[in-house]
Amino acid sequence: MSTSIKLKFIPSKIKGKTGVICLQLIHNRKIKVFRTRFRLFPAEWEKQKKTVVFGNSGMERQSYLQSIKTGLDAELKQLDELVRLLEMKSDYTVDELADLYTSNSFNGYFFPFVDYTVKNLKDNNRQKTASILLTAKSSFERFFSGQDILLDKIDNDLMRKYESWLKNTGMMKNTVSCYMRALRSVYNQAVKQGLTTQKNPFNGIFTRIDKTVKRAMNEDVLVRFKNMDLSSHRELALARDLFMFSFYMRGISFIDMANLRKSNVKNGYIIYSRSKTRQMLTVKLEACMQEIIAQYKSQTVDNYLLPVYTAQNRNNTSQLRNHNKRLKRISDMLGLEKPLSSYVTRHTWATLALRKGISIEVISESMGHENETTTRIYLASLEQSVVDKANAKIIRLE
Repeated sequence: MSTSIKLKFIPSKIKGKTGVICLQLIHNRKIKVFRTRFRLFPAEWEKQKKTVVFGNSGMERQSYLQSIKTGLDAELKQLDELVRLLEMKSDYTVDELADLYTSNSFNGYFFPFVDYTVKNLKDNNRQKTASILLTAKSSFERFFSGQDILLDKIDNDLMRKYESWLKNTGMMKNTVSCYMRALRSVYNQAVKQGLTTQKNPFNGIFTRIDKTVKRAMNEDVLVRFKNMDLSSHRELALARDLFMFSFYMRGISFIDMANLRKSNVKNGYIIYSRSKTRQMLTVKLEACMQEIIAQYKSQTVDNYLLPVYTAQNRNNTSQLRNHNKRLKRISDMLGLEKPLSSYVTRHTWATLALRKGISIEVISESMGHENETTTRIYLASLEQSVVDKANAKIIRLE
């Protein structure tokens, strides 16, 4: 049976953003879809003819569109050649074609090679490393506004700019280091495979693990923060309430909190997957959480649980930046020496838990510290009620 190869344009869900061109492979009624590195605005794609439309765009855009058309032609030609080679075997699967295409589709670009590396990691049951690399790739793509980059263009100047961009988003030093180590590993593999020459782009980039500075709030300061009268400062009141909700949720990260949907609430619990580790966590819905949810119910969009995103801005990086700026203003109002940030909730929850006599094992389980291998080996999965009681004790501020 012959293989069908089609181009499909997937528009962005965000108005005014570019969509992506995908390749759809069909063989023996099985389908595989690949996202290419090519991105366009809807008006630049002819759906019926499945081709790039140049329109009346300027010379620079025309040149970009021509490069996309040329690139797509090359991809289709490559796929046709791969199909021809496989048909010489007389029998093959769409997965075989997909694997062969993936391993030969780098064409000097970085992100396709990252995807190939991720697949190999998953095939070797290295799920956590694959997850970290995917997160780093997603961040690097945002830095490039969704565009791909040639391996030969990755140099020290570029990585320093990326490092600065990460720090400006409020990202912690060790997280920046984690992303850099993941990207460096892929880059070095590309060098070993002869896909590019070594330019040492990570020289001088921080890739160590820094000792975490304690950022926990004392309980009396947290109580003052919680009880502040911010009725005349709507944005600051929201930042305070989101901070408290994160604390009540055992230090849930800002991105995980932002992405909570009403569907995450089930039978009196909030159930979600940590974006950092993909681990599922279950948190009992306490009254203090319900109050915040109810207070902002009318301000949420698209079935989100909390009003982090707006109809105009659904970028979690910029919303995190705004959140941390507001927390800094509140810190100044409280006269704090060090400004608050979204990550303080996690340190505060853990510190207060320890001070209240909660065991380290329960703290680890409650916070989803999947990477604490020693704790995981020692500790079987705790009963949900144990974790619920621990959280109820900690968030009962006095």
